[in-house]
Amino acid sequence: AADLSNGRLAMVAIIGMFFQDGLTGSPWGDWDNYVDSPLRAFESELGVQPPVGFWDPLGLSADGDMATFRRRRVTEIKHGRICMLATMGYITPEITGKFPGYLSNSLDLKFQDVPNG
Repeated sequence: AADLSNGRLAMVAIIGMFFQDGLTGSPWGDWDNYVDSPLRAFESELGVQPPVGFWDPLGLSADGDMATFRRRRVTEIKHGRICMLATMGYITPEITGKFPGYLSNSLDLKFQDVPNG
């Protein structure tokens, strides 16, 4: 299992290095040599952290349009919040237990009969 996980990580890493090499001319990404990139338009935004900086592997923000960036950022935050709620919905029955009673009286189905997940 560790070999599989490490192999997948290595595959993602080498693709990132190829992308970086094509973008900056160096597989280690010397951003100081690539100052004209429209990706630099978002370097001061919330969530940008070293050493990666602004991370957009699919190039969705390559045009540097701030309105599109803001819309996508709001959408990202909304989806993140939904995922957090979904995670809590998955974990909570494991911790607190399930509701007492029937989910369906006609089918004689109790909440306890439904597996998590």
